Amino acid sequence: MSQKDLASIRREFKPDNEKIKIGDVISIYIKGDAKQIIGMEKEYFGMMDSEKQELYLKNFRKILTGPLDSKVFQLDFADNKLGQNPTQKALITTLHSETFSESVREIAQKIMDSCSYEGDYMISFLRGEIYKPSKQREGEGNLEDDDPLFYFEFFMGIVNPVTLPKTALKFDFEELVFKADIPMDVTINLSAPFDGFMFPSWVDNSADVNKVVYYANKANNPNLGFIESVLGCTIESTAKIEKEQFQEIVQEVAGSEIEPEKIAEIYENINYILEKSEEEEVSEPPKVGLKEVEKILQVSGVENIEDLDNAFLKVTGSENHEFKAINLIPKFKGKSIKIENNSISISLDPQDLKNIKQVRKDGKRYLMIEIDETLNLDGFELRTEEFK
Repeated sequence: MSQKDLASIRREFKPDNEKIKIGDVISIYIKGDAKQIIGMEKEYFGMMDSEKQELYLKNFRKILTGPLDSKVFQLDFADNKLGQNPTQKALITTLHSETFSESVREIAQKIMDSCSYEGDYMISFLRGEIYKPSKQREGEGNLEDDDPLFYFEFFMGIVNPVTLPKTALKFDFEELVFKADIPMDVTINLSAPFDGFMFPSWVDNSADVNKVVYYANKANNPNLGFIESVLGCTIESTAKIEKEQFQEIVQEVAGSEIEPEKIAEIYENINYILEKSEEEEVSEPPKVGLKEVEKILQVSGVENIEDLDNAFLKVTGSENHEFKAINLIPKFKGKSIKIENNSISISLDPQDLKNIKQVRKDGKRYLMIEIDETLNLDGFELRTEEFK
């Protein structure tokens, strides 16, 4: 699954969209400290008022929002070589169940048993169908101009925190006295879900029942209890961990200090792999293993790569390990590179790394940046001085 796949589904979650059809929505209120269901509502999406529909759409759209391997993860079922994972079977049964509310209640019970959240919370489920174009006509991007559609069924689950009302002081104009105002209704926090999932996953406009889409509340901090006990899945790594491992391998080979132009070359060579994959419309995100890393370091000017095999095995634990290329480099659009120490912090484009150097003169270190135009400092143009 790519970021493009994620966006293609997310954009369908909007009001009055004929390309998505939602059936039942099940909402369950959980008393957190007692781990007890105290309320459950089943409602057909089409019977809701427009405001409530929009709130639910916005909530479930969150599951599909965020960078892959950081906030949103595509997970494989554990021990599933023969398709015998019991959780996968249960999810497939739920997907097609005539008693959807009873099936998702069992999932809610697993969430209560496996996960601990602070305070009360709501678990919501919906089931629906998404219609997508099988292919697009040449030069036409609008959905109404697409060739015949295909559809896939899905269902989603999301856990939202409950916000308790705040007591306030109010003035009673009839009795002319001040009173404590104690509101009775709680509100559901739809902006920051604890966890969420969608089944099945999809890639290149095809549903994949061997994978689950999982949403994490905090970037690079997935809830392992939810992933393993509720979804029956495993998680390989996060984008942050992959980048840290790759950087550790490079440092093991090139040393702890490296020239910025070599870093720029490494990033550009990995970005070339991504661009080539996009041009060829490869459905799965490209990966780089030991051989690819060796080639990247060689063409980037890194010397003494004889220790690469040992460094790769030491860091990853396997010579067959593969990194997702997109997790190893910063975004190439915008100032995604940050150079900093205790004194300064500078942001710049990855392409501009070749224009900087750290130099030493008269026992002092300087950061030199090649620029094409005069710098502006808080509205003042800086005077150019000769470096001696």
